[in-house]
Amino acid sequence: MFIKRKGWFVFNFISFILIGVLAAGLLFYVKDQSARLLYTVCPNVNSEGEDLLVTARQETPSAQYVSNEDFSFDVALTKVWLEDERKNIYGTQYDITFANHSGSDLENWRIRMTAPPGSLLDSYWSGGFTFVDDVLSVLPLDYNSTIMAGKDITFGFIMMTQMDSFHFADCTIEFYREVKIWQLPLFWAGMAYLAAVLLADLVTFVTYIHLRKYRQRQIQDRRIINESLQTFARIIDAKDEYTKGHSLRVSLYAREIARRMGLSEEEILNVYYIALLHDIGKIGIPDNILNKPGALTGEERNIINQHVTIGGRILKDFSSIPNIADGALYHHERYDGKGYACGLSADAIPLVARIICVADSFDAMSSARCYRKAMTMDYIEKELTENAGLQFDPDIVKYMLEMIRDGFAPVSGVT
Repeated sequence: MFIKRKGWFVFNFISFILIGVLAAGLLFYVKDQSARLLYTVCPNVNSEGEDLLVTARQETPSAQYVSNEDFSFDVALTKVWLEDERKNIYGTQYDITFANHSGSDLENWRIRMTAPPGSLLDSYWSGGFTFVDDVLSVLPLDYNSTIMAGKDITFGFIMMTQMDSFHFADCTIEFYREVKIWQLPLFWAGMAYLAAVLLADLVTFVTYIHLRKYRQRQIQDRRIINESLQTFARIIDAKDEYTKGHSLRVSLYAREIARRMGLSEEEILNVYYIALLHDIGKIGIPDNILNKPGALTGEERNIINQHVTIGGRILKDFSSIPNIADGALYHHERYDGKGYACGLSADAIPLVARIICVADSFDAMSSARCYRKAMTMDYIEKELTENAGLQFDPDIVKYMLEMIRDGFAPVSGVT
């Protein structure tokens, strides 16, 4: 689980680094684009290719309209008068509307127009005007240097000329179009990826919380099961003072054998639980026979042997732990088929029962009884070795011998 959490952390770290690099790259791109996207247009040519003609006459003021999908440049002749009849000088007032129809702001615009020779700039407003060598230049002021998306600005001027009809030649408009970072498809691709990562993080976090609660509940349930089964085992062992702690010791040996055999964690735990209750059938054996200090008669031996079938019946409906009845019913079967109660042999005996058979026999030999002392380890190793393939599964015996030599068995202090 640690490795999985570590991997997810690394994935998130790399993802956010990539998003950061992408964002920085886009910002530099936008900055660079804003610096070099200088647009130059010539609105003095209309859609028919004719010159944008402004006629200075006294009739109703006219306006010419030139546009593309991004902007429009509207030059309106709003007033014409004869300023000096002797010199034939006309005064003309022009009002210009510069509209931004695009989705981006237009920055630092400027306009240049060539007026007829001999023209004179008289006055102007809403812009910075210069008139040099018949070239009229219009620059923005502080308050209208930016034409917001969807907005327009207006400015105007009065020109004195000796012509009653003229046009502006070589009219050009220059401006910078600001590129917004969110106008780039790559930005939204990055945002979509980031949203997917955050959503995955949220799902992972919620799942982790649920799994954590589930594991805590599972740990608590296992603790309850373990304590309950250990209590049952102590109740069973309490019937015979010489077998005190026997069921718990057998379960520890069986669990270690299963671990060394490479069984799964769940299988190891089940072997442990099943071994705890392998002698549960002894609660159905009379105390006077179970605790008899002397030799048992044949009839008494048959009665004691019935504890496996009694245990099998007690546990047959215990479905929470798979195959738990197998440990009680088959742990006295022999590998050569001469055991009881069913006479099974070799692999026909459930694996858990074969494991318990070795663990149970080892604890019986290494524990003192009312009629004998505990046997020596040398003797026990000899018995296990000689009975491998007869009473015991030889593949399981080797693990028990390893446990003895490793000092794992016998355990001490288990009661």
